[in-house]
Amino acid sequence: MGVHVASITPFTAEGAPDAPYFARLLAHFEAQGAQGVVVAGSTGEGPSLSAPEKAQLYELAVHARGNLQIIAGVLVCSVDEALYLARQAHRTGCHALMVAPPFYYSATLEGLIAFYRAVLDASRLPVILYNIPQRTRHKLTPRLLDALLEHPNLHGVKDSSGSVRSLRQFLNYAPRLRVWVGEEKLFTQCLQGGGAGAISGLANVFLARMVRLWEAFQRGEACEGLQTLIDAAADAFDNFPAPANFKHALSLAGFPETHVRPPLTDLSASQRQALERAWHAL
Repeated sequence: MGVHVASITPFTAEGAPDAPYFARLLAHFEAQGAQGVVVAGSTGEGPSLSAPEKAQLYELAVHARGNLQIIAGVLVCSVDEALYLARQAHRTGCHALMVAPPFYYSATLEGLIAFYRAVLDASRLPVILYNIPQRTRHKLTPRLLDALLEHPNLHGVKDSSGSVRSLRQFLNYAPRLRVWVGEEKLFTQCLQGGGAGAISGLANVFLARMVRLWEAFQRGEACEGLQTLIDAAADAFDNFPAPANFKHALSLAGFPETHVRPPLTDLSASQRQALERAWHAL
């Protein structure tokens, strides 16, 4: 419950995951009130990381976590790779998996069920299903959830579709499933519907305000003003490609400059200047 950061993955000048930077970043998230982090998710460039690199990041995160919960991102097309990552996440001490549907083939419902059942059967950790159809081309539908709902390892859903209808569908689907929202503009609506909180890329750079909203909601206080500030930040950062936008903003907050991996590209000089203006305004 609360705010989880969908963490960036910092890289060294040579292009390897930057362990000291990552440890410093997690300490920063904990100090600002995050409940946990997702490692190697979308914002963490998970699809651009090798399986051993993901396992390395899981281990780094667990060692540097303090009191944070560590959710291992599993964004792959191969069942064998998903099972390998599930084993590595358990071995290193992660708390849960966040598993996206395989994103290359146009899979049938039966194929998606088989993929998720294989992961659920093999995992020794709770599994969060990741709904992000704009990236994977697959929606997590009620029929898919129906086929998986009774599995004891199924823990919840992260909905990053950006659709109010989709979020409400998940919130109303099954009381036992926890629901996190990935679209920050729907944070308050998620909480009002009984959701568990947010798993947020924006939280890399706007975490304190999101934690304040969560805490205000728990106290029964009005959240509209904080949600308006979060909306403004989301609009500003959506003008620039992620996660390069978050990486540059972290450099403005005192962290080292770090780059994205191909096929992603860093912000241009004009984009950096525009983001800096937006950052200072926020």
